[in-house]
Amino acid sequence: MTSTATPITPTPGRAAGAARLFLAEVDPAHDPLYEAQLGLLDAQERARLERLRLPEVRREALVARLLVRHALSACVPRAPQDWRYARGPYGAPRALDAGGWGFSLSHCAGRVGCLVAPGGRAGLDLERRGSDTSELWQGPSLDPREREALLALPQAQRGDAFLRHWTLKEACAKAGGRGLRLPLRRLAFAFDGEGGTPRWLGERAAAPAWRFWSFRLDVDYVGAIALRRRRVAADTVAVERVAALPYAGVDLGRVLRVGEATATATATANPP
Repeated sequence: MTSTATPITPTPGRAAGAARLFLAEVDPAHDPLYEAQLGLLDAQERARLERLRLPEVRREALVARLLVRHALSACVPRAPQDWRYARGPYGAPRALDAGGWGFSLSHCAGRVGCLVAPGGRAGLDLERRGSDTSELWQGPSLDPREREALLALPQAQRGDAFLRHWTLKEACAKAGGRGLRLPLRRLAFAFDGEGGTPRWLGERAAAPAWRFWSFRLDVDYVGAIALRRRRVAADTVAVERVAALPYAGVDLGRVLRVGEATATATATANPP
């Protein structure tokens, strides 16, 4: 299959130099569309897909790889099949010759997201609400201050609140380039009120080096974004789709802004 451009659905209010969040849905009803684009992937990507035996796992992996290519091509004038990748010292993938744009990929339970941002340092995580987080609660991922704050909440609010902490930790770890090699307990956050702005609790909180967004997405998902402040020209992130992959979520066209109750950011942090 050949393609020279990746049309996108325009998002009103998207600022120049802003990060862009592209979303796609994973649905077996769209398998013919997904499979028709298999030729956009390189040989190594196709070989990895062939090793995935469960159809639902392979489908989500295919959509994820396609979305990265289309999202990058929406920001840089290059055909989706022409992208090549390399891995950093900790294994994080990056696009070669991307004109300073970096990406972060996350997929969970039927939803795939690709964050593309100037500066090369970007982190995105999506998690589905209502999933069992009991093992994560018992693990070493929480700072004692975070655990104390969560336990102070009514039982019905703890699941979503934990996911806000977890997604921020994952997004921050991805943006730092070290992924889960960095102990998540060291990436501690607090929130200013219910659903409020995330604050970094690290020792180096005086340096305003990062921006964080924490938000609800399409009702069923919790998401977080971490970006280098000096590399991003705007305090907004546009929610978009690419024409080649279906996405009909309720948040299409939304602009995540600083100060929103469900999509807030702060720049008072300098995580490891």
